[in-house]
Amino acid sequence: MHPEPEHAWGAAPPAWEQVLDTTPAVWLRRTRARGVFAWSAPDGTRCVVKRFEGARRGWFDRRTPAQVEHDNLAALAQDGIRVPRALAWLERDGRAAVVMEAVEHAETLRERLARAQAPERALWLARLAELVLRLHTRGWHHRDLYLQHFVLRGEELVLLDVGRARQAASVRERWFVKDVAALLHSTPDRVGPRERLRWAARYLDGRGLTDRTARRRWLARVLTKERRMAAHVPREGETRPWTDRSATPSARG
Repeated sequence: MHPEPEHAWGAAPPAWEQVLDTTPAVWLRRTRARGVFAWSAPDGTRCVVKRFEGARRGWFDRRTPAQVEHDNLAALAQDGIRVPRALAWLERDGRAAVVMEAVEHAETLRERLARAQAPERALWLARLAELVLRLHTRGWHHRDLYLQHFVLRGEELVLLDVGRARQAASVRERWFVKDVAALLHSTPDRVGPRERLRWAARYLDGRGLTDRTARRRWLARVLTKERRMAAHVPREGETRPWTDRSATPSARG
């Protein structure tokens, strides 16, 4: 269990407390419970702040969502996963924030795949498989692993939005199924059904699942989960985000 701090400033300089009260001119993303905005620290560091309103601690894990995301960023980086650098977490009076270094990027992986030609798509899909395999073989599951949560920093992929990620010595396979289903579900139409199946086969090879029957059963579970995602109506009044995609073929494809 994590002890409940008297004041959670997460090694933040005192001046950084302002992120708990700042009203940005532009929100990068905002819902009722949280908002994300760009922020320049007093030392000039370009940061991204994710702030939680009415932040509560869990019953067992006494950390707020801000501290959880900060700790996840630090642990994932230690495991060799490219993520934004965790800088600090702060909380006060039911409001909490995690501050991370801004990742300079022009587009998400989903955006790049939507316009790339086949050879470039193959390159990025191979890098994606490598990152996801590293994530899963180290016992992590992201739980929100859509392609727009990968951004391109030069020639490398950086994983974002890791607040829901969890690591365990013995992870339930259904979480890996959900991660892969989210990836397949969020692929644009530019990535054809056969390309998606080849990606899944590469992933299963990396996981050491070589039995043909077991592979088909595993992929069938992924496709079932993907169909459920397609039928899901997003919360927060958002529209369904992906209409530029085609169905993944059957497990026997």
